[in-house]
Amino acid sequence: MNFNIDNTYELGANEGSSQATGNKYIVLHETTNIGAKANASYFKNNWAKTQTYVQIVMGDGGKIYRVGADGYQAWGAGSYANANSPVQIELARTTDKATFKKDYATFVNFARAKAKQYGIPCVLDGSDNGIKTHKWISENIWGNHTDPVESYLEPFWGITHEQLAHDIAYGIKNVVEPKKVFTNINNVVTVLKGNVKAYATYKLDGSANKTTDIAPGTGWISAGIEMINGKPYYLIGGNIYIPQSITTFKDKVLINSDIPVHAVNLKGEVVGANLNGGSAWKYASVVNVPKVGYCYKIATDMYLPLKYAQGSGYKG
Repeated sequence: MNFNIDNTYELGANEGSSQATGNKYIVLHETTNIGAKANASYFKNNWAKTQTYVQIVMGDGGKIYRVGADGYQAWGAGSYANANSPVQIELARTTDKATFKKDYATFVNFARAKAKQYGIPCVLDGSDNGIKTHKWISENIWGNHTDPVESYLEPFWGITHEQLAHDIAYGIKNVVEPKKVFTNINNVVTVLKGNVKAYATYKLDGSANKTTDIAPGTGWISAGIEMINGKPYYLIGGNIYIPQSITTFKDKVLINSDIPVHAVNLKGEVVGANLNGGSAWKYASVVNVPKVGYCYKIATDMYLPLKYAQGSGYKG
C-alpha cells in the first residue's frame, strides 16, 4: 500500500533526536485538537521548547505529515517507549464524518504498514511487542494518557478498542462507516421580541423582501449564514434572510456541536484550547480569515469559523 507523505514540516538535520530506536512498538496517539497540518506545524516550530513531537501527524481527510524521522526517537510517550518505537503516530480530530472515515482508514493502514516494515506484530495492546495505544503505554510503562480510543475514537465516533484491535489485525480495505457521529445541537434561531409589529427579511443581494416580514419572538430553522453588506444573515427560506442582529444571537454565538471545536488566529492557524460544544461566546465582529473564511472574533487573535455557530446549517 502506497502512502503520500507531506514533508513540509519535517525536522531538519540538527533538529530533534539523533538517537536510533529499537523496534518494539508503533505508538498510536490523538492530538486532542482539530487539524493535522496545524499540529504538524506546531511540532516543527515548537519541538525544542515543548520537548514534544512525533514522527507522523495525520488527518485532514487522510493526509499524512512527517515531522520526525522514522527509526529515530520521537518525544511522545516517555523515555522507554520513545527509545523502542521507530514510529509514533498522532491522529488529528475532526467534526466531519467524511473526513473522519478517511482519517481512520489511513491511521489504521499506515500503522500496519509501518509495523510490517519494522518487523513488529500487527497486534494491538498485547503483552509483547506490537502496535500500542498511548493508554497502554501509560498503564504498563509510564504516563497518564488515555488516547486515542477513550479520549477520541470511542466517545466521538463509536470506534471501540475491540474495533480498533480488529482493524489493526486485518486492515481496512473499504472506508468504514463510523457507528456514531457528532450531533448538532440544532439550527433554530429566534427573533427578538422587540416592540415592533414585524421584522423585514432580505435577499442575498441585500434588497428587502417586500412581502415576507416575520413576527417578533418567532423561531426559524436556518440553513446557513451568509455575509450581506458586511454583516451575518441567516438563511430561513428560499432567498429569504434575516440579520443576526435581530435574533437572540445578536452579540453571541453558540457552538453547534456536542464535541469540542477549535478557533483559529488571523493567519488561519489553529490556536488555543478546545472550545466546548454548546458553549456560548460573545463576538466583536466578523472577519474574513485567510484559508478559513468568515469567522466570529471571540477574543484577541481568536476567531471561530461561522460553520461552528448555531444557525450555520452545518451537519458535520
